[in-house]
Amino acid sequence: MEYVHSCFYSENAPKVHNVPYRTREIFMSLVIEADECERGCKQAASPDAEECMLRFSFTLLLIAVTHPLFAQFTYAPINVPGATSTEARGINNNGEIVGFYVIAACVEQSMEVPTCPTHGFKLVNGRYIELMVPTSFRTAIMGVNDYGDLVGFYVTSELTCSGSVYHGFIWYHTNTVRKLDYPGTDVCPTSSSAAVTVPFGINKAGTVVGGVWGIGPNSSFPSRGWVWRNGTFSTMNPTLPGNPAGACCWSVTGISNTGVLAGLLFQSDFWQAWMKAGTDQDFFTYPTVNQCCDTTATGVNSAVDMIGFDGGPSSFSAGNGWFTKHIELNEVNDTEVKPSFIKMAYPGQTNIQPPGPLPTFPFGINDARGVVGTYFDTNNQQHGFLAKPNF
Repeated sequence: MEYVHSCFYSENAPKVHNVPYRTREIFMSLVIEADECERGCKQAASPDAEECMLRFSFTLLLIAVTHPLFAQFTYAPINVPGATSTEARGINNNGEIVGFYVIAACVEQSMEVPTCPTHGFKLVNGRYIELMVPTSFRTAIMGVNDYGDLVGFYVTSELTCSGSVYHGFIWYHTNTVRKLDYPGTDVCPTSSSAAVTVPFGINKAGTVVGGVWGIGPNSSFPSRGWVWRNGTFSTMNPTLPGNPAGACCWSVTGISNTGVLAGLLFQSDFWQAWMKAGTDQDFFTYPTVNQCCDTTATGVNSAVDMIGFDGGPSSFSAGNGWFTKHIELNEVNDTEVKPSFIKMAYPGQTNIQPPGPLPTFPFGINDARGVVGTYFDTNNQQHGFLAKPNF
């Protein structure tokens, strides 16, 4: 399957995606007006000085409201033709985008690991290409590196099993597929909830990261994280220092070309985002009024920019996406500080009362700060997206 996708960077792109450019024009006109108004107000003999000062103050307010738009993203939808829902999960430094889609009526119950029957896809040079691991009836592509190597998991059935068979995989750009099964996982599960190997990311060095997730008919949930290098799995279960109770649940969800890891863990009664660069580890939560502190980190790039959303992996009702620049730039003598967040929200408003931004879930990021993910429109229809930074 191939389909030509219109590029939203084009001058002829839909107007909604040119908002940042028009905003710059509006912003500059406001600056000019404010400057002229201020000079006029300073003329003591002006008979309209009071009205002019009111106009000047209002103009400054408009500038203050407009200016934050420059620290946001320009969004474009990603929709596989014929799909009932689309999720974009990974993007590499060549602009290749991967993910999965659903063609039957099915409602996902958790965001991190799909429970619906999925088909994989790759979007390259404006064309959608369907990708299904041979013999599988369900393929979920979760990440891609700069060579075009893919990672994810697939489901098949075998005569030796009474049900489905789950495997993690690396699909190399040479078109060979390698199974990845964390030791002890239920390759051939006997219960309704399977402990499955789920790779989330692969970097240019071929290092793969992921987690062991329990996948049932209504939810998915992590139990441990891992890193795979040169054929060997290493457990990666970070615990926040000074907490004797430790954590219960972990997963690694992203890796940069420089080896920086991103992930999540449940500890101190909250889902927390996690970053590991060498021996340094950071733990943090995203502030939101909807979900007290639960936070899921989903990706990291070589500049240690990170992305994620509020809520844990089973928080389907979440949807406050976030981006943070290099989270350690504000540190002094390795003293941890709370990251500075930029909210990510696909343009539009929900129909709930009071109206709020569309639920947005960032999942993949490259070194140019291009972000891919999924969002839900006002009809609760799920789409993928590509976001380009304006900073």
